Amino acid sequence: MATPFVKESKRHQPLKIFDLDKILTLLKRHRFSSHRYYDLGLDLGLHSHTLHDIENKYYGDADRCLRECLIAWLLQRDSVMRGGPTYDALIQALRKMGANAVADGIEEDSKE
Repeated sequence: MATPFVKESKRHQPLKIFDLDKILTLLKRHRFSSHRYYDLGLDLGLHSHTLHDIENKYYGDADRCLRECLIAWLLQRDSVMRGGPTYDALIQALRKMGANAVADGIEEDSKE
């Protein structure tokens, strides 16, 4: 008897740079504050010096800082490991920083 094909959950599939718009849309839909990009970046595995560089380059533009933080994560700068960029890693990082409502919304949206 053949083993049925089990599709990998969307939450665990690797995200790539072309997923940036989807991620930003989800974060906005679930009311994530772009001002919290620094904490999110740390919880996603980025180094503080990378986040400081982003902050210095785009000072005062929290939306751009969030976008650059997510780009760094998706490109796996700083040897981002922690499972690599996946919806699951994003959800875990959001929960770690106490953004549970955002995490719940993204978790629901990322179910297949």
